[in-house]
Amino acid sequence: MRKDAKKSSSSAKIVIIRNTSPRVYGGGETYQLTLSSLLSTHSYQPIIFSSSEKLLENSRRSSISCQRAPFLKLQNWSGLKNFLLPLYFLWQLYLYFWYLHQFKNLKPKTVIVESRDDYLAATLAAKKLDIQTLWIDHMDFRSWVLQNVEKKYKNFIGKRILKVARLVDRIIFISNYERQFFEELIKKTSLPPFQNLTTIKNGAIDSFDEYQKISVTPQSFIYLGRLEEYKGIKELIAAFQEISSKHKDATLHIYGTGPLADYCKQHQTSQIIYPGFTDQPLAKVAAAEIFVLPSYIEGLSLALIDATMLKKAIITTNIDGNPEVVQDSLNGLLVPAKDQQALARAMNKLLENPTLVQEFARASRKKYLRDFDFSKTIKEQLIPIIEGKKHV
Repeated sequence: MRKDAKKSSSSAKIVIIRNTSPRVYGGGETYQLTLSSLLSTHSYQPIIFSSSEKLLENSRRSSISCQRAPFLKLQNWSGLKNFLLPLYFLWQLYLYFWYLHQFKNLKPKTVIVESRDDYLAATLAAKKLDIQTLWIDHMDFRSWVLQNVEKKYKNFIGKRILKVARLVDRIIFISNYERQFFEELIKKTSLPPFQNLTTIKNGAIDSFDEYQKISVTPQSFIYLGRLEEYKGIKELIAAFQEISSKHKDATLHIYGTGPLADYCKQHQTSQIIYPGFTDQPLAKVAAAEIFVLPSYIEGLSLALIDATMLKKAIITTNIDGNPEVVQDSLNGLLVPAKDQQALARAMNKLLENPTLVQEFARASRKKYLRDFDFSKTIKEQLIPIIEGKKHV
């Protein structure tokens, strides 16, 4: 039993590490703010460590303690760069002592690690001081951290991460899909199964009452997120163009920034509306009738979860964690990724069936309350782990 296992959780410090490039800010970073806010309501003192400028800025704005952490710009160690790996492990040594110093001063109850370099250095520093250590995977394992780790001469950093992973008290996955990927990967490596895995699904704080009085625009679709190729933006615009002449009152609202921002500007019409970035995302979703996410790859999309929380019918792709949020023909429609025609048919189907849209919307809200109320999830699933109680 840990020495502090019987202590009260009141005012206990929880270090949350999400270290990434200073310019990066997305769902994985937003998660830290939501998690910190909920931990605060349970008398913990969360402290966010990151290099993300916006995450640090938003933390301060939300009165959440935060600290800038060291970040190595070079993250791709493949090919000829493998010859420089000794430099990387010197960097890891520096990072280890840096975290050791921070943890000695802060004396946290728990350290939650959610970024690659820190899976190694921060974990080893925390375990050196007998501090409970949790990892949370936001699709990072699958998308890059553990890629090719089952191959003999590939991804030496990933192989080291897998060794350190057995020291962790719990490895937490935000969706069943990500956990299944990890378990299948372990089978390919011929390593023994891990006994410290659990799933605690991503979620959203319930703010439905705050937005339910916003008027909903009939026959309106909304996409809100990064404007990247893999988000299916081009298919979305093409699919809507295909049906827009038939449905003159239908509109597609696209919010976000990214590499395809100019593409969205070029395709604006009276029915395709691109206002750019919004600092009121939930209000914009609340004002639309149908939420659309035609992405090629996802973890457990916070955007989809927000749409269920706000009682929206949804169209999304049948990939990765999306079916855990959207059940086909129950609270939305699932279509194949990169399939413009299927996406157009789904959009047309909902425009021609307003009763079905309302049925999907009601089912989405029920789905949220059952599976994705994050306040309930943290209270019932994460806090028992932090307090050393068994999580089923």
